[in-house]
Amino acid sequence: MFWPPAGCRGPTSHCIYNQIMSAAHAQKLTSHLLDTVPTAVASQIQTYDWQQANVVERGKDHVVVIAEDLAVARLPRRADPELVRRAQLLEELRLPWQVPTPLSGIYDGVIQTFIPGSAHPHNSGNAATLATIVETLAQHDTSDLSLGQPFAQRGRITEEMLAGLDTAVEHGMHRAIAEHIHAWTDEGVGAGLVHGDLAGHNMHWIDGELIGILDWDYAAIWDTALNAAYLNLWHGVALEDFSAVPNRARVWSGALGLYSLADALSWNVSPAGWRRLNAKVQPRIQIAYNALQHAEA
Repeated sequence: MFWPPAGCRGPTSHCIYNQIMSAAHAQKLTSHLLDTVPTAVASQIQTYDWQQANVVERGKDHVVVIAEDLAVARLPRRADPELVRRAQLLEELRLPWQVPTPLSGIYDGVIQTFIPGSAHPHNSGNAATLATIVETLAQHDTSDLSLGQPFAQRGRITEEMLAGLDTAVEHGMHRAIAEHIHAWTDEGVGAGLVHGDLAGHNMHWIDGELIGILDWDYAAIWDTALNAAYLNLWHGVALEDFSAVPNRARVWSGALGLYSLADALSWNVSPAGWRRLNAKVQPRIQIAYNALQHAEA
Protein backbone atom coordinates (compact mmCIF):
# COMPACT_ATOMS: atom_id res chain seq x y z
CA MET A 1 0.00 0.00 0.00
CA PHE A 2 1.30 3.49 -0.89
CA TRP A 3 0.18 6.25 1.42
CA PRO A 4 -0.14 9.93 0.53
CA PRO A 5 3.05 11.96 0.94
CA ALA A 6 3.01 14.25 3.95
CA GLY A 7 2.84 17.29 1.69
CA CYS A 8 -0.08 16.03 -0.41
CA ARG A 9 -2.67 18.78 -0.68
CA GLY A 10 -5.44 19.70 -3.09
CA PRO A 11 -7.59 17.78 -5.58
CA THR A 12 -4.78 16.35 -7.74
CA SER A 13 -5.38 12.92 -9.24
CA HIS A 14 -2.44 11.54 -7.25
CA CYS A 15 -3.81 12.80 -3.94
CA ILE A 16 -7.36 11.72 -4.73
CA TYR A 17 -6.15 8.22 -5.60
CA ASN A 18 -4.24 7.88 -2.36
CA GLN A 19 -7.14 9.23 -0.31
CA ILE A 20 -9.35 6.58 -1.88
CA MET A 21 -6.78 3.91 -1.02
CA SER A 22 -6.54 5.16 2.56
CA ALA A 23 -10.33 5.04 2.94
CA ALA A 24 -10.38 1.53 1.48
CA HIS A 25 -7.77 0.36 3.99
CA ALA A 26 -9.76 1.92 6.82
CA GLN A 27 -12.84 0.06 5.63
CA LYS A 28 -10.87 -3.19 5.56
CA LEU A 29 -9.74 -2.67 9.15
CA THR A 30 -13.37 -2.58 10.30
CA SER A 31 -13.58 -6.34 9.72
CA HIS A 32 -11.07 -6.79 12.54
CA LEU A 33 -12.88 -4.94 15.34
CA LEU A 34 -12.21 -6.19 18.84
CA ASP A 35 -14.83 -8.26 20.67
CA THR A 36 -14.92 -5.56 23.35
CA VAL A 37 -16.46 -3.00 20.97
CA PRO A 38 -20.20 -2.69 21.76
CA THR A 39 -22.36 -4.29 19.09
CA ALA A 40 -24.15 -1.06 18.17
CA VAL A 41 -20.88 0.84 17.82
CA ALA A 42 -19.31 -1.96 15.79
CA SER A 43 -22.26 -1.91 13.43
CA GLN A 44 -21.93 1.85 12.94
CA ILE A 45 -18.22 1.57 12.20
CA GLN A 46 -18.62 -1.32 9.78
CA THR A 47 -21.48 0.25 7.83
CA TYR A 48 -19.93 3.72 7.70
CA ASP A 49 -18.90 4.92 4.24
CA TRP A 50 -15.20 5.58 4.82
CA GLN A 51 -14.98 7.33 1.44
CA GLN A 52 -16.80 10.17 3.22
CA ALA A 53 -14.23 10.34 6.02
CA ASN A 54 -11.75 13.17 6.42
CA VAL A 55 -8.23 12.11 5.42
CA VAL A 56 -5.60 14.06 7.36
CA GLU A 57 -2.05 13.91 6.06
CA ARG A 58 -0.42 16.22 8.59
CA GLY A 59 1.84 13.65 10.21
CA LYS A 60 5.04 12.47 8.55
CA ASP A 61 4.68 8.97 10.00
CA HIS A 62 1.03 8.15 9.38
CA VAL A 63 -2.22 9.06 7.67
CA VAL A 64 -5.33 9.58 9.79
CA VAL A 65 -8.78 8.81 8.41
CA ILE A 66 -11.45 10.43 10.59
CA ALA A 67 -15.05 9.29 10.77
CA GLU A 68 -16.35 12.28 12.72
CA ASP A 69 -17.83 11.43 16.14
CA LEU A 70 -17.37 7.70 15.44
CA ALA A 71 -13.82 6.37 15.01
CA VAL A 72 -10.39 7.09 13.54
CA ALA A 73 -8.22 4.87 11.35
CA ARG A 74 -4.50 5.37 11.87
CA LEU A 75 -2.46 4.10 8.92
CA PRO A 76 1.37 4.07 9.00
CA ARG A 77 3.08 5.44 5.91
CA ARG A 78 5.59 2.60 6.07
CA ALA A 79 6.00 -0.67 7.94
CA ASP A 80 5.91 0.09 11.67
CA PRO A 81 7.31 -2.66 13.91
CA GLU A 82 6.40 -0.53 16.94
CA LEU A 83 2.68 -0.31 16.15
CA VAL A 84 1.64 -3.19 18.43
CA ARG A 85 3.63 -1.81 21.37
CA ARG A 86 2.22 1.66 20.82
CA ALA A 87 -1.33 0.35 20.72
CA GLN A 88 -0.69 -1.58 23.93
CA LEU A 89 0.57 1.59 25.62
CA LEU A 90 -2.68 3.38 24.80
CA GLU A 91 -4.61 0.67 26.63
CA GLU A 92 -2.30 0.88 29.64
CA LEU A 93 -2.38 4.64 30.21
CA ARG A 94 -4.61 5.82 33.06
CA LEU A 95 -5.02 9.55 32.70
CA PRO A 96 -7.81 12.03 33.49
CA TRP A 97 -8.03 12.71 29.73
CA GLN A 98 -8.96 10.50 26.82
CA VAL A 99 -6.37 8.74 24.68
CA PRO A 100 -7.17 7.09 21.31
CA THR A 101 -7.50 3.47 22.40
CA PRO A 102 -7.64 0.64 19.82
CA LEU A 103 -10.99 -0.62 18.53
CA SER A 104 -9.47 -3.13 16.11
CA GLY A 105 -6.61 -5.52 15.79
CA ILE A 106 -3.34 -4.37 14.21
CA TYR A 107 -3.31 -4.98 10.45
CA ASP A 108 -0.89 -2.44 8.94
CA GLY A 109 -2.98 0.11 10.82
CA VAL A 110 -5.58 0.31 13.54
CA ILE A 111 -9.07 1.68 14.18
CA GLN A 112 -9.09 3.87 17.30
CA THR A 113 -11.60 5.78 19.37
CA PHE A 114 -12.60 9.24 18.19
CA ILE A 115 -11.66 12.08 20.54
CA PRO A 116 -13.64 15.31 20.10
CA GLY A 117 -12.18 18.79 20.26
CA SER A 118 -9.44 20.68 18.44
CA ALA A 119 -6.04 22.25 19.03
CA HIS A 120 -5.85 25.04 21.57
CA PRO A 121 -5.34 28.49 20.00
CA HIS A 122 -1.65 29.21 19.57
CA ASN A 123 0.15 31.55 22.01
CA SER A 124 -2.51 31.39 24.71
CA GLY A 125 -3.34 29.17 27.66
CA ASN A 126 -4.12 28.92 31.34
CA ALA A 127 -1.05 28.47 33.52
CA ALA A 128 -2.89 26.47 36.19
CA THR A 129 -4.24 24.06 33.58
CA LEU A 130 -0.82 23.60 32.02
CA ALA A 131 0.71 23.02 35.47
CA THR A 132 -1.84 20.27 36.11
CA ILE A 133 -0.95 18.57 32.84
CA VAL A 134 2.78 18.70 33.57
CA GLU A 135 2.34 17.43 37.14
CA THR A 136 -0.09 14.66 36.16
CA LEU A 137 2.30 13.24 33.59
CA ALA A 138 5.27 13.58 35.93
CA GLN A 139 3.46 11.65 38.67
CA HIS A 140 2.10 8.86 36.44
CA ASP A 141 3.29 5.38 37.39
CA THR A 142 5.49 4.23 34.48
CA SER A 143 6.54 0.87 35.94
CA ASP A 144 4.29 -1.28 33.73
CA LEU A 145 3.88 0.90 30.65
CA SER A 146 4.96 -0.22 27.17
CA LEU A 147 7.07 2.87 26.54
CA GLY A 148 9.69 3.60 23.92
CA GLN A 149 13.17 4.99 24.41
CA PRO A 150 14.39 8.58 24.77
CA PHE A 151 15.51 10.23 21.52
CA ALA A 152 13.52 7.65 19.51
CA GLN A 153 12.07 10.23 17.14
CA ARG A 154 15.12 12.29 16.23
CA GLY A 155 18.05 10.40 17.71
CA ARG A 156 20.74 11.95 19.84
CA ILE A 157 22.53 15.05 18.62
CA THR A 158 25.49 13.48 16.83
CA GLU A 159 28.97 14.82 16.27
CA GLU A 160 28.09 15.17 12.58
CA MET A 161 25.12 17.36 13.48
CA LEU A 162 27.25 19.41 15.88
CA ALA A 163 29.93 19.91 13.23
CA GLY A 164 27.29 21.25 10.86
CA LEU A 165 25.95 23.53 13.55
CA ASP A 166 29.43 24.95 14.21
CA THR A 167 28.83 27.37 11.35
CA ALA A 168 25.30 28.30 12.45
CA VAL A 169 25.53 28.69 16.23
CA GLU A 170 27.97 30.98 17.98
CA HIS A 171 30.30 30.32 20.91
CA GLY A 172 29.79 26.55 20.95
CA MET A 173 26.39 26.97 22.59
CA HIS A 174 25.04 23.96 20.68
CA ARG A 175 27.74 21.70 22.06
CA ALA A 176 27.10 22.75 25.65
CA ILE A 177 23.35 22.26 25.26
CA ALA A 178 23.80 18.82 23.66
CA GLU A 179 26.21 17.74 26.39
CA HIS A 180 23.71 18.63 29.10
CA ILE A 181 20.63 16.99 27.59
CA HIS A 182 22.56 13.79 26.91
CA ALA A 183 23.93 13.72 30.44
CA TRP A 184 20.51 14.43 31.98
CA THR A 185 18.99 11.61 29.96
CA ASP A 186 21.72 9.11 30.84
CA GLU A 187 21.52 10.05 34.53
CA GLY A 188 17.72 9.83 34.64
CA VAL A 189 17.25 13.46 35.65
CA GLY A 190 13.55 14.27 35.96
CA ALA A 191 12.63 10.77 34.78
CA GLY A 192 8.90 10.31 34.26
CA LEU A 193 6.25 10.00 31.58
CA VAL A 194 7.13 12.18 28.58
CA HIS A 195 4.67 12.39 25.70
CA GLY A 196 7.21 13.34 23.05
CA ASP A 197 5.24 16.05 21.21
CA LEU A 198 2.85 17.57 23.73
CA ALA A 199 1.29 20.45 21.84
CA GLY A 200 -0.86 21.64 18.98
CA HIS A 201 -3.02 19.09 17.20
CA ASN A 202 -1.90 16.33 19.57
CA MET A 203 -4.07 17.87 22.29
CA HIS A 204 -7.83 18.24 21.86
CA TRP A 205 -9.61 20.99 23.79
CA ILE A 206 -13.23 22.11 24.11
CA ASP A 207 -14.00 25.51 25.68
CA GLY A 208 -10.64 25.66 27.44
CA GLU A 209 -10.86 22.13 28.85
CA LEU A 210 -8.40 19.45 27.81
CA ILE A 211 -10.39 16.47 26.50
CA GLY A 212 -7.73 14.14 25.20
CA ILE A 213 -4.09 13.67 24.21
CA LEU A 214 -3.24 11.97 20.92
CA ASP A 215 -0.16 10.52 19.20
CA TRP A 216 1.86 8.80 21.92
CA ASP A 217 4.27 7.26 19.38
CA TYR A 218 7.39 8.65 21.02
CA ALA A 219 6.34 8.47 24.66
CA ALA A 220 9.19 7.43 26.94
CA ILE A 221 10.55 7.56 30.45
CA TRP A 222 12.53 10.76 30.05
CA ASP A 223 13.09 14.18 31.55
CA THR A 224 9.59 15.53 32.23
CA ALA A 225 10.89 19.08 31.70
CA LEU A 226 10.37 18.21 28.03
CA ASN A 227 6.60 18.23 28.53
CA ALA A 228 6.79 21.80 29.82
CA ALA A 229 9.10 22.81 26.96
CA TYR A 230 6.61 21.63 24.34
CA LEU A 231 3.67 23.28 26.09
CA ASN A 232 5.58 26.55 26.36
CA LEU A 233 6.43 26.54 22.65
CA TRP A 234 2.77 26.14 21.70
CA HIS A 235 0.96 28.14 24.37
CA GLY A 236 3.52 30.87 24.99
CA VAL A 237 2.85 30.87 28.75
CA ALA A 238 5.92 31.71 30.85
CA LEU A 239 7.62 28.56 32.10
CA GLU A 240 7.89 29.94 35.65
CA ASP A 241 4.09 30.04 35.77
CA PHE A 242 3.54 26.31 35.28
CA SER A 243 6.84 24.42 35.56
CA ALA A 244 8.83 23.57 38.68
CA VAL A 245 11.99 23.35 36.54
CA PRO A 246 11.72 26.26 34.08
CA ASN A 247 15.45 26.52 33.36
CA ARG A 248 15.81 22.87 32.47
CA ALA A 249 12.76 23.22 30.24
CA ARG A 250 14.43 26.20 28.55
CA VAL A 251 17.47 24.07 27.78
CA TRP A 252 15.29 21.40 26.20
CA SER A 253 13.51 24.06 24.16
CA GLY A 254 16.86 25.20 22.84
CA ALA A 255 17.78 21.61 22.02
CA LEU A 256 14.62 21.25 19.96
CA GLY A 257 15.72 24.38 18.12
CA LEU A 258 19.07 22.76 17.37
CA TYR A 259 17.30 19.86 15.69
CA SER A 260 15.38 22.33 13.51
CA LEU A 261 18.59 24.05 12.43
CA ALA A 262 20.33 20.73 11.78
CA ASP A 263 17.43 19.60 9.60
CA ALA A 264 17.48 22.85 7.65
CA LEU A 265 21.21 22.52 7.04
CA SER A 266 20.58 19.17 5.35
CA TRP A 267 17.83 20.58 3.11
CA ASN A 268 17.91 23.01 0.23
CA VAL A 269 16.39 25.83 2.28
CA SER A 270 16.00 29.20 0.58
CA PRO A 271 17.93 32.16 2.01
CA ALA A 272 14.63 33.72 3.12
CA GLY A 273 13.56 30.48 4.79
CA TRP A 274 16.90 30.23 6.58
CA ARG A 275 16.58 33.79 7.85
CA ARG A 276 13.07 33.12 9.17
CA LEU A 277 14.18 29.95 10.92
CA ASN A 278 17.14 31.67 12.54
CA ALA A 279 15.00 34.56 13.73
CA LYS A 280 12.71 32.03 15.39
CA VAL A 281 15.26 29.59 16.80
CA GLN A 282 18.46 31.47 17.63
CA PRO A 283 16.90 33.41 20.56
CA ARG A 284 15.75 30.09 22.06
CA ILE A 285 19.26 28.70 21.76
CA GLN A 286 20.74 31.76 23.47
CA ILE A 287 18.14 31.54 26.27
CA ALA A 288 18.87 27.82 26.67
CA TYR A 289 22.59 28.46 26.92
CA ASN A 290 22.08 31.17 29.52
CA ALA A 291 19.81 28.83 31.50
CA LEU A 292 22.45 26.09 31.76
CA GLN A 293 24.08 27.64 34.82
CA HIS A 294 20.71 27.79 36.56
CA ALA A 295 19.25 24.50 35.36
CA GLU A 296 17.57 22.46 38.10
CA ALA A 297 19.50 19.26 37.57
